[in-house]
Amino acid sequence: MKLKDKREALDAALDIIAFEGMDRLSMQSLADKLGMNKSSFYHWFSSKDEIIDMIFTEGHKTLMSKGFRLTLDGSPEEVLTRAASEWQSIFTDDAVLPYLRAIYSLKFSDPRAEEEARAIKLMIESQIDVLISSLGYQDQFLSSLFSSLLLQKLESELEGNHEDIEDCAKRFAMLLEHLQESK
Repeated sequence: MKLKDKREALDAALDIIAFEGMDRLSMQSLADKLGMNKSSFYHWFSSKDEIIDMIFTEGHKTLMSKGFRLTLDGSPEEVLTRAASEWQSIFTDDAVLPYLRAIYSLKFSDPRAEEEARAIKLMIESQIDVLISSLGYQDQFLSSLFSSLLLQKLESELEGNHEDIEDCAKRFAMLLEHLQESK
């Protein structure tokens, strides 16, 4: 088999990392996965490290292209459900799923993965802060709580467990309404 472009090799390398682990990635395992001779890869890549660097660079670009606009119109249930659904669609998107699986499986062993996981967490937390504030709650605890619940559900999605994220958002909105009533 002849490699068409770098993207094909990067996708294969990402699959190895995401589903088998970073330690299973080698020029030989990549060649085997693509049905090629190992020496053919040196035409495209100088080293395994170059491949890994490109995976992080390209994966980050793809992830950032999936961003969404916050829509603050509607009831707390509608706003939170919409935001949770948007994040779920990003975390289950075929274009970013292998990258996110790799990030979350490597976040304790690779500084780049740790940084990317932290950036994703900060994006979610800052968006949830805006959403909770827009709903009239100036409470950092509530923002942190919903962010934590959402991140937990999203990480579970990466493990292949389908989570009802919308139901979680609806129940959290009910909690907000209950808090509002008790004031």
